[in-house]
Amino acid sequence: MYEKLLKLINKIPENDKIIFLGDYIDRGPDSKLVLDLLFKIKKRAIFLKGNHEDMMIDYIEQRGKYAEGVWFRNGASTTLKSFNNNIGEKYIKFIKSLKLYHIEQVNEQKYLFVHGGIRYGINLTNQNEKDLLWIRDEFYMKKKRYENYIIIHGHTPTFYITGEYEIYFHKNENNEIISIDIDTGCVYGGKLSALGIDKNNNYKIISV
Repeated sequence: MYEKLLKLINKIPENDKIIFLGDYIDRGPDSKLVLDLLFKIKKRAIFLKGNHEDMMIDYIEQRGKYAEGVWFRNGASTTLKSFNNNIGEKYIKFIKSLKLYHIEQVNEQKYLFVHGGIRYGINLTNQNEKDLLWIRDEFYMKKKRYENYIIIHGHTPTFYITGEYEIYFHKNENNEIISIDIDTGCVYGGKLSALGIDKNNNYKIISV
């Protein structure tokens, strides 16, 4: 969704670090343009892997992690079309370099950025890659903090949880935020959203 991404980035202050949560390809019409835009802003950004990038690399390198046809059932045709069926080596190299998670600390608060979520009861360094990219229900069922992190993730459109395409602040029984879902369903008719965090841990939502 190149046009929306460009519009969203232009609303973010130039000196702000941007942490992307994955899914740069598939479903939307302009996967190549999106990746080209990411290359242009890489000095101010951190890029994480999404499940769609993982499916693409699995298909291209024939790793056999996913069943035959899985990537194509999840939008591969639109991605290949945007590249005229020829995904260049620099794009493959970039996608293979993507991190699975990123940690930031603002004052005393630690934030864990990840595409899908985490599995509770497992140390971060021992998390299964599939969970970090794909987990949904098992992650949302929990009502407690994971190792004192606030988890910021995408992957699950917020409509799936709340019936609305709005950033979702998941809280525990003490009304403390335990995770924040910023997937507001852009490819499903919703919005593309960013969550700003200032030095005092105040949040600002930008959506287009």
